[in-house]
Amino acid sequence: MDKITKARKQNMKIYSLYRAISLDLIFYYAISFLFLTQVKHLSASEVVLGEAFYAIFMILFQIPASMIIDKIGTKKCTVAANVFNAIFVILIMTCENLQALIFAQFISALCFSMKDISDRALIQYSIPETEKQGEIFSKLEGKGTKDYYLLNAITYVISGFLFIINPYIPIIGSLGFTLLAIFMSLGFEEVEIKKEKQTTINYLQELWKEMKFIANSERLRSLFLYSGIAWGVICLMTTYRASLLVDIKTPEQVITMIAAIISFSASMGSKNQTRFHNYFRNKSLSAILVIVTTAILVAGIAGTINISYGITLGIIVIAFILINFSQGMSDVLIARYLSNFADEKILTQIYAVNAISRNTFRAIIAFLGSYLLGVTNTTNCMIIVGIILLITVLGLISYMKTRLGLKPKEYNEKEFFQDNPNY
Repeated sequence: MDKITKARKQNMKIYSLYRAISLDLIFYYAISFLFLTQVKHLSASEVVLGEAFYAIFMILFQIPASMIIDKIGTKKCTVAANVFNAIFVILIMTCENLQALIFAQFISALCFSMKDISDRALIQYSIPETEKQGEIFSKLEGKGTKDYYLLNAITYVISGFLFIINPYIPIIGSLGFTLLAIFMSLGFEEVEIKKEKQTTINYLQELWKEMKFIANSERLRSLFLYSGIAWGVICLMTTYRASLLVDIKTPEQVITMIAAIISFSASMGSKNQTRFHNYFRNKSLSAILVIVTTAILVAGIAGTINISYGITLGIIVIAFILINFSQGMSDVLIARYLSNFADEKILTQIYAVNAISRNTFRAIIAFLGSYLLGVTNTTNCMIIVGIILLITVLGLISYMKTRLGLKPKEYNEKEFFQDNPNY
């Protein structure tokens, strides 16, 4: 067995487990809103504003991150990203004001600007080039994502009770998982892809050609639009969910138990994304948008009408189960679709541009969400966002209809980077 084959097998063997513990912070998100508002005494609007700055930092870091990954390799960047994640958790523990929160988000953006590209690129490079490459990627990424949400669900339940004992205990638990992620990432092997040695000028010229191809691809533009809008709205809804539950006077331990149920639904979404794709085919992303939009409007309306607490809570929980189930499917499907028709040479740039799109929309949506939360209550915010999203979705579905989900022979040859001599 040659060195490259051994490295590929090693990476494929540990990738799903690694993603399960490192895809995002464990323990943290169940109590992050409560921790920042009740312990650190930040307002709900400031918490959303901090997320908006995170998105802006992500936009600024994407192209430099993709260049660094190309220069030093996916493994080193994956390890460095996990180190930054650990630093972020420490900064959250010591955060005392909005400025400190924004700096912590700066460090988090350093982490995920590299991690979002390097993790997936590492496993893409590790999968042999076969007709089933996309299917293998979906299986590995899907299992890791599913197990992450499942682990999240378990720790969400625990973190609620730990928060009541001492609010710092779940944060320490989150730090422990980031340290474990650093250790596991050291077990990856660098899989070198065939790239000619280039000067900085030649590299930038090649990068320009790759970016030009991406900009001219109608298929990729559609995916970036979908990914940005869906991700921005789902991130905002995570904060709105916690704020809404606090508004209706839901106990802390119940909030984290609800978060656990919702995280489990995301795990089930990741597990069933292939089945969903096989059923809806080229309408998969449109179906996800419709589900998310409907759920947001239903949850917002439920919070405004005069019904019993139990019924209101039940409707809100079901709505967010649907939102997170959709997120679980969307995360894996979008990564799979982005890698279609692209070779290893351009993959990091595609992921980088996708991250720019996601965070551009996330920043815009977060600033809007923060403003709305400063002038009205959470339920009204959700209804307003839901109506805006509904109008946007109708236009986006129409736009994607002729650009996504086509058979390979129906696409213009410009959509295939490796076969396109003009770029």
